[in-house]
Amino acid sequence: MDEKINHKIVCENFNNLTITGVEKADNATPTHFSCVVAGKTMNIFGKDLSVKKLDITEGIVELNGNIEEIKYSLAKPKLLKRLFK
Repeated sequence: MDEKINHKIVCENFNNLTITGVEKADNATPTHFSCVVAGKTMNIFGKDLSVKKLDITEGIVELNGNIEEIKYSLAKPKLLKRLFK
């Protein structure tokens, strides 16, 4: 049975974002940050985004910048799993 992973998102004044329960960080640019949280991909879009803190061992990410959008999507299965499904 899969164990559910708790996570928390705290956004302060659309400028500071703290995420807990982060399993993996995928992408970080000034306009986009992507990570895996609770088995789902989380995409954060904005302007002047920067990673203030990244601790995958503790599962914590802190971002600064102008946060404009947060989206969840299912994590994509690996290519071989998709081919032989």
